Amino acid sequence: MNPVRDLIIIGAGLAGSALASFASRLGLRVLVLDVTTPGAGGATAHSRGIVRVYDQHPILMEMNRDGVTEWAHTAQRWPGVFTRCGVLYLLKDEHRDNARSAIDDFSGDDYPMAFIEPARAREMLPALTPDAGDVILWEPLGGYVNPRLACQAFIAEARQHGAQVLEGTRVSAVNQTREGASVTAGSQTFTARLAVVAAGANSVTLAADCPVFSRTIPLSSLYSPTGEAPGVCLLDERSGGYLRPDGRDVAFVGGAPQHDAARPEQLQWSKANQRYHQKLTQHLLPGSDLHVVDGRDGYDGYTADFLPEIRLEKDKAIALFCGFSGRGAKYIPAAARRFSEQIKERLYA
Repeated sequence: MNPVRDLIIIGAGLAGSALASFASRLGLRVLVLDVTTPGAGGATAHSRGIVRVYDQHPILMEMNRDGVTEWAHTAQRWPGVFTRCGVLYLLKDEHRDNARSAIDDFSGDDYPMAFIEPARAREMLPALTPDAGDVILWEPLGGYVNPRLACQAFIAEARQHGAQVLEGTRVSAVNQTREGASVTAGSQTFTARLAVVAAGANSVTLAADCPVFSRTIPLSSLYSPTGEAPGVCLLDERSGGYLRPDGRDVAFVGGAPQHDAARPEQLQWSKANQRYHQKLTQHLLPGSDLHVVDGRDGYDGYTADFLPEIRLEKDKAIALFCGFSGRGAKYIPAAARRFSEQIKERLYA
């Protein structure tokens, strides 16, 4: 019996949800399977989604630029998904030329990028203490997304265009068949012309040739009793730390040492990360009243070169959309739009 579906997407994190939205809008018959609920598991559950263009990797900068545009379009449909608060970078001096090239290549009227003086940075973050001569890059239209709300929005769009979504469904096997792909979940086997594994760090358990490993992304919540949480995103290359605002009272800090494992269940949260994050916060914003409330070890599926694993091979009915290496929130919707177009072309050439 021929499968009636075009596409089964395994995983309803940011990647799977965005892909479901774009694929269903193209008219593809889509089924989404997720072990929790959209946005509630994996990397998406803990991601704080800083959206920016600058990156040391030129390919990622190109992807990020498309991603910013796609997030702006998404925010028009779903207000509150993307907050444009601006992104400040404290760069290592050896990356000055790289940042200058990024400004030349990617800055424009619709998305300006510029070097700024320390005094201007202190106006945005009074507790910041940059030195004269520091390399400071400013992206005023960058910001952050709410990954969980974005997943819900993308899944709602997918459902509006006919997609089926099964929550609380753990996939145990994905296999290629003569007609396409079969996906086993619980006591049921589903079939489609194509299956896409978009299960983040867990993709490796479903696709044997998936070159993804797990890496922790420690994150802590910050609280300011005086309502003086930072109003912009801050990334410091020298310490590896970053801050992401979430209103006047709350922010998030990341940047503790990371740990690798073959699979996410082998990773464990350490209380030492909270102490590290408190010291890091005081380093980034000396004298601020921000205090760590709690923390968790987020994680993601990483690749060795930090480039995503987006694979659609001619003679295979199992594709990959994963390996975003803790950087995917910036560009996933744009990548999902392009990938859905490739999938439709493949299925209906």
